[in-house]
Amino acid sequence: MSASRPSPRLGSAEDPRGSRRERSRRNIQLAAVTSPRHARRTIRVEAARAAAKKNGSRPSSRYGASPRATSPRFKDKIKRKPNLLAAAKRVVVANQVHRTLSGLVKEKKLADAASEGRREALSGALAKVDHWDFNIWECVEAQRRAKPQHLLRPFVQKVLGTYQDVPYHNALHGADVLQGFHALLTESHALDASLDDDTVLVSLLAAISHDVGHPGLTNAYLVATSHELAIRYNDVSPLENMHARVALDLARPWMETLPPEDRRAGRALWIDLLLATDMKHHAGAIFDMQRALQKAQAAGGVYDAAEPAHQHETLKIFIHACDVSNPAKPWATYMKWTDLVMEEFWKQAELEAENGLAPTMPRKQNTDLAKFQLGFIGFIRPLFATANQIASVDFSAPLACLDESRRRWAEDPP
Repeated sequence: MSASRPSPRLGSAEDPRGSRRERSRRNIQLAAVTSPRHARRTIRVEAARAAAKKNGSRPSSRYGASPRATSPRFKDKIKRKPNLLAAAKRVVVANQVHRTLSGLVKEKKLADAASEGRREALSGALAKVDHWDFNIWECVEAQRRAKPQHLLRPFVQKVLGTYQDVPYHNALHGADVLQGFHALLTESHALDASLDDDTVLVSLLAAISHDVGHPGLTNAYLVATSHELAIRYNDVSPLENMHARVALDLARPWMETLPPEDRRAGRALWIDLLLATDMKHHAGAIFDMQRALQKAQAAGGVYDAAEPAHQHETLKIFIHACDVSNPAKPWATYMKWTDLVMEEFWKQAELEAENGLAPTMPRKQNTDLAKFQLGFIGFIRPLFATANQIASVDFSAPLACLDESRRRWAEDPP
């Protein structure tokens, strides 16, 4: 009995079914006859297998993703797609404010490609950029008709893009506080001249980033609902602590270029300024400043903001005043901000009612707007009046606007 002949190795030249490559080609041809769609899919699969074999890697699935990545076990590790609509809104807001703030540079450069009419509109809107009665809404409207400019540093762009799309505490509010801070420094000549460039820069960056990431809810609401931010910061100024952390994280590439001593000083000032915007410090800030003024007067002197020992406390008064300055702006500007901030307050009032919380904001149908605004004006005016007593500081313009706003609400409310 003769020995049986061993069967040919699969895929070898002696295999009657042919090599793997030939079989693959026949499969593709057969699929093309029966289903063109299947043929295209088969070709992709074969091409992927060939590439994987050549690279020595594991072949991927037919759509290019690893089979492990699409399994339920690895579902949570897949990077989710962003909310494109929300991202688009943030980009629109960021670009709008970027165009607005680009006019705040000293040179007041205009877009080279803008027409003569657009140049005139921008120039007119920016004419009062150094003054308290600057109308940011006119600047926004003028910039909408002009081509965007790219005059600001990447940090500012990142900050504006990190603001949330909420009615009031958005990037435009950050821009408004920046402009107000700039105007107060410009009109307080002695203080402005006494500050070093690093202090001015950190102060302005703190102003524009003071509400970055704001969710449109108050600290009281976050604490009452055990919000993630309240838990993280132990119910102590959760919003302001978050703003400082986010802003300094975004500023880290720039901060790391500073000498260690300047970095520590800048970081400390930045944090102090942002924490000073918490409304719970409002009464204490007024009391401390009034006591300092009285102490200086009793000693036969004055409390001068230009003195190095008084500079940081004065800057904290500045940023807090700018943050609550809506009624201290000209009436037309004030009214636009009022609509936006009340929309945000009313949304929180509805959330409080839905969650059975004690109300901290009035519901829209129960709001007496004139009474609400008069109460707020009475609450913040002592801050502006106290600041106006500091030597080298001029708060006369915002005080005049506050008094005019109070008169109009009392005598002829809209």
